[in-house]
Amino acid sequence: MDEQLPEALEAVKAAHFDAGGKACDYAALAVSPERARLAERLAGLEGYNLARERVPAQMAFWINVFNAGVLRDAHELVGANKVREVQAFFERPRLRIGPHDYSLDDIEHGLLRGNVAKPGRSRPPMERGDPRLESMPIVFDERIHFALYSACRSSPALRVYGYGWLDRQLEEATAAYIRDGVRVEKQGALIVAPRLFQWFAQDFGGDSGIVEFVVARIEDEAVVEMVDKRLGRVKLQYAEFDWALNRK
Repeated sequence: MDEQLPEALEAVKAAHFDAGGKACDYAALAVSPERARLAERLAGLEGYNLARERVPAQMAFWINVFNAGVLRDAHELVGANKVREVQAFFERPRLRIGPHDYSLDDIEHGLLRGNVAKPGRSRPPMERGDPRLESMPIVFDERIHFALYSACRSSPALRVYGYGWLDRQLEEATAAYIRDGVRVEKQGALIVAPRLFQWFAQDFGGDSGIVEFVVARIEDEAVVEMVDKRLGRVKLQYAEFDWALNRK
């Protein structure tokens, strides 16, 4: 099953997404054999034993499960008109892995972020002693923020993550999101970054960590040099997050 879920995701991406994995034909997806197969693979995970997997495989597994859950149930987002309605989509339990139920927030914030409260919340999604925490990868990687697909216009592109080359794939996804979403202005004095960085600033080490993280992935050396000359005197500004469904 750990190989069948990525295959089902790849089939959805090939049949219903644009070439960059950024926009989807959700109407066609909702009635497609690809969605039916994806739902079948997710249903089969009720008997999955994650304990046998190594850490990179665990992380890739949860990323793929998250993205598959979003795609299987994306029809629920078609009629969402308010941000709160979209947020509620991620909060409702909708996936059963092994003997436990998970919401998308449980996977993102409970497992992949080390059981840290989501933005706007004061408590982590899982209580101390929750048996689901036993499935948490022991390593946190801030690049998971650019791997989780949220079906909105400001979402990272859909990618399917393999168990043997996760580090390279996470770096490619991160670099692509920064390339598309970051602007450097005012001779290096201002960096305009996606809102994800502001929401999860603690995951990147605060403002200075965000600047370092972003600049390390800017390909234009002249731009990097302009920022470096500022000796840390760089202002961060964040672009608005577009929650609208990214229809193809």
